[in-house]
Amino acid sequence: MIRVAIVEDDAEVQGVLQEYVRRYTRQYGTEFEVTVFADGVDILEDYRAVYDIIFLDVEMKHLDGMETARRIRALDADVVLIFITNMAQYAIKGYAVQALDYILKPLSYYAFCQRMNHVRELLGRRQKH
Repeated sequence: MIRVAIVEDDAEVQGVLQEYVRRYTRQYGTEFEVTVFADGVDILEDYRAVYDIIFLDVEMKHLDGMETARRIRALDADVVLIFITNMAQYAIKGYAVQALDYILKPLSYYAFCQRMNHVRELLGRRQKH
């Protein structure tokens, strides 16, 4: 079971990501437990290092994704961070918080699958160690 957090303030994008997770499960058989947060403040409120992957919107109303990622990294060095953004220039800033990757909006299932396949490989290697 892979534990996923979606931190996204746009309800439509939340829904798309949740549908992609379900579709990925049907296609590959990987089981996920998904928790959705509407803002960086919400995930940080009572953060515990229980997630394997966090999909993190860069631009949110109260606490942006970069600052949220910095605070998460201070609490959890192992979680895989994947930014969701409509501006590719934020990808470079993601290196500062050891983000694995980013997905550009509008989201495509193909891009989602590419990232998820990479993450599954990475998590598989971690379990072996």
